[in-house]
Amino acid sequence: MSFANYAWKLKENVDEELVTSLSSESGVSENLVRLCVERGVQTVEELQEFLSPTPHLIHDPFLLHDMDKAVARIQEAIENGEWIHIYGDYDADGITSTTILYETLEMLGAQVSYYLPNRFTDGYGPNIPAFQRAIEEGYTLIITVDCGIAAHEPIRYAMENGCDVILTDHHEIPSEIPEAYAVVHPRHPEANYPCGDLSGAGVAFKLAHALLGEFPEEMVELAAIGTIADLVSLTDENRTIAKLGISQMKQTQRIGLVTLIEKLSVKVDKLDEKTIGFQIGPRLNALGRLGDATPGVQLLTTFDDEEAASIVDFMQSENERRQTIVNQIVEEATPLIHEQMNQPILVLAQPGWHEGVLGIVASRIVEQTGKPTLVLGISEDGLTAKGSGRSFGEFNLYDALTSVKDHLLKFGGHHMAAGLTVETIMLPTIIEGLEQYAKDHQDLLDAKATLTIDEILPLKEITVDWIESLASLKPFGTDNPEPVVSLEGIQVASTQLLGADKQHLKLNLKEANSSNTLQAMAFSKGEWAASLQPDTKISIAGTLEINEWQNNRLPQLMVKDIAVKGRVVIDWRTSKITKDHLAVENALYLTTNDVYLKELETRIPSTSSVMDFASFVAANENPTAKAIVLFDLPEKIEEVETFFKMEWTQPLYVIAYTKNSVVTTGIPDKPKFGLVYKYIQSHGQIPYNEKLVSVAGFLKIPVEQFRVILKVFFELKFVKIVDGYLMINESPKTNDLEESTLLKKLNEQMLLEKKFNYSQFQELKSWMDSQQGK
Repeated sequence: MSFANYAWKLKENVDEELVTSLSSESGVSENLVRLCVERGVQTVEELQEFLSPTPHLIHDPFLLHDMDKAVARIQEAIENGEWIHIYGDYDADGITSTTILYETLEMLGAQVSYYLPNRFTDGYGPNIPAFQRAIEEGYTLIITVDCGIAAHEPIRYAMENGCDVILTDHHEIPSEIPEAYAVVHPRHPEANYPCGDLSGAGVAFKLAHALLGEFPEEMVELAAIGTIADLVSLTDENRTIAKLGISQMKQTQRIGLVTLIEKLSVKVDKLDEKTIGFQIGPRLNALGRLGDATPGVQLLTTFDDEEAASIVDFMQSENERRQTIVNQIVEEATPLIHEQMNQPILVLAQPGWHEGVLGIVASRIVEQTGKPTLVLGISEDGLTAKGSGRSFGEFNLYDALTSVKDHLLKFGGHHMAAGLTVETIMLPTIIEGLEQYAKDHQDLLDAKATLTIDEILPLKEITVDWIESLASLKPFGTDNPEPVVSLEGIQVASTQLLGADKQHLKLNLKEANSSNTLQAMAFSKGEWAASLQPDTKISIAGTLEINEWQNNRLPQLMVKDIAVKGRVVIDWRTSKITKDHLAVENALYLTTNDVYLKELETRIPSTSSVMDFASFVAANENPTAKAIVLFDLPEKIEEVETFFKMEWTQPLYVIAYTKNSVVTTGIPDKPKFGLVYKYIQSHGQIPYNEKLVSVAGFLKIPVEQFRVILKVFFELKFVKIVDGYLMINESPKTNDLEESTLLKKLNEQMLLEKKFNYSQFQELKSWMDSQQGK
């Protein structure tokens, strides 16, 4: 079973003759060539271009639709001294797009300014008031970057009022294209540009290329930031832009970038697409998410050290504020999540939620719950709600919203993400419609996300040299993912929990009958540790990197998923129940104790339920819960064996709590029974009161065992009480202790305790798996 619930899929076999041939001709290792062939490489020339792209791979910018018109109009404006206004966007792609074109026009001597819209006052894209202000200020040419393809009204307004508009964008083209002076778009239907998935910065970079008449090398780092941050396909010339841009960034002369990189404590030689995607991009995005994105352009264009430092400090504080807001909203959403955990789609709405971060919040909640999620902030007047959604697995969120589009004020997006605005009063209707869509597409909700495995490798082939060779495949991203490798039948040598909250898992892996070892890291997967005891055999998948520590360089696997043979069993065995044991979400708790049954009903999460163990076994049905918790020790071996033969597949949390341990107290043997019997017989009659237990001390029998002996004597009618005195019954029910139901129960409990509470985890897991196969 997969811990992360992925469906693993090994890439189809490539043409090994082609791999051998390309490797022989190029001198590149077969393993690396194989990965390149998987990415579409077919010739030695393509191999060289893929591994070492150069500017000559950049397409002619004039192949883009209307590029000639755009260049001619801009040149005319510069020659005539017209004022040119750049209208950008508030994300990292929009910031870098604006910077590229602004610097280009300044280099050409243009009278130019720029404007980045405010997410909260302007909204996304051009608007009439903003264009009206520009026209009133004397601008006669507006150039949009990273926006505008759907801005029919603002563009019509500008064109009708004597201001030409050059539209440059890369977003989805609507059925009707605005009537701008020129429309530069890589997927324009009247052109056939070779790379249709340019970012906004990529399109601006092409315009700069066309205007300057040469490859604008000094701006390729900006284009790389926009390209990587906007998650466009890292193939074709996007790969070239990204790779060349990262190379230039390592020796950048931009004061703003130098200051930002120093602030991030990134070693320049280690700077890569992850630095952009997870550090630089989010900080640029944070500006527009929370307010004005203009400081982003100022940072990238400044020549002043003090200004750069001030802006970087501001960006850092805004990013930290963004993180705080996200954490706060996630915390506030938690009760709503609990209330809706039985629903197929989560729709979370509340006043005061900052709309600039709701997409991040939705992503966080999807990661936690595995459910498609919409997160909406309700307006101050309570009339509308606006926010973002994220999907999971194969479920198409855009199609789901389309099914209720008649009840939405506005929406847009794609398979995995969407934005929407609704009337608050319509939320119940929308939720009902989404739930119905989910029920009609349950197969998509149930479908596991696919984890594509590039190669299955033996541990001995994972070396520092091999991992270093993978760097030539960078930059990784959309359509050029980091290679995922798997190791099959590997063993866990040891585990260690790391982090302040023990939330991260470090594993040491080994091969049977070999000295080969490998370290692996699974971030935010600390809960897996209980199922990965030493010598557990697993299959493990992840990406490879080099761990550098105290001048040592060792291979390390960054874990994406772990699969174990049989069921996933989490070892929570304990003699003391804590709040964590009662906090498993969407779980079925099983107990044999009526007192526990009632108590658990009030203490476990609302998304979970509790059931009598014997009743569950008798029903023999697969539960709908996401997990099963074996709360206390079952009573009957036969029921336990049946339980493990059932077809449930959920992870099993084994607590097996035992309040009164038979192993600890022991079961009295026959000599002790005989000793007590003879004592009663020799005394004729004994007062039956609280002082009776003193007999246990006299006979040197543990008190708990003495009480068991008396209970068995009463059960089998070996003794009786007459007028408050305990005495031998001369006409017992039987003379055979083995007929005692209590002794049978205690012996059965003894066996179960030894099996569940006193065995090594791997021994217990093996026994559980063996029962499943019977």
